Amino acid sequence: MNIFHLLQKISLVPSYLWDKMWAPVWKRCMKHCGKGVYIRPMSSDIKGLWNLSVGDGTSIPKGSIIYCTDAPCIIGKKVLFGPRPTIITGDHRIDILGKYITDVTVEEKFVDGVNVYDQPVVIEDGVWCGANVTILKGVTIGRGSVVAAGAVVTKSFLPYSIIGGIPAKLIKMRFTEEEIKKNENDLSLSAHSI
Repeated sequence: MNIFHLLQKISLVPSYLWDKMWAPVWKRCMKHCGKGVYIRPMSSDIKGLWNLSVGDGTSIPKGSIIYCTDAPCIIGKKVLFGPRPTIITGDHRIDILGKYITDVTVEEKFVDGVNVYDQPVVIEDGVWCGANVTILKGVTIGRGSVVAAGAVVTKSFLPYSIIGGIPAKLIKMRFTEEEIKKNENDLSLSAHSI
């Protein structure tokens, strides 16, 4: 290893240590943070921690963008993200005459008593999201699903789906119905043995 490779590796240390120092504080500010969660808060852009829940063993890499508006973001256990995921639980109202979009208030997002512009995002246990995935409001990604790199997810998908594209569509199921039942049973047995 030459001196330049060594210097390059040393240059990564301050950012890693800065994240390591602040991660416990950010975890305590979350609505829920499980055990063994890996997060790089100072190298990411995370808003609305009070509406963010993350399950055990989930890894949120540096470069993540997570915006929790007035709707929660719930990320399950053992979820993997590739580089630079984006998750946004809200949207802007664009249909009010005589106002700039930035001037629309939270109260004006309610239609018939329901906020249709801020909706939860739920990523269930064991999901793998590839690099540069975007997940938008109102989406539930079923457990064990795989989201292809670069996908823009605008609707919900069943467990064990493999999805991709812009907007994301079902590519295929990971397992047959029989394999899903066996997998669920095996996961249940391994959870009870721990």
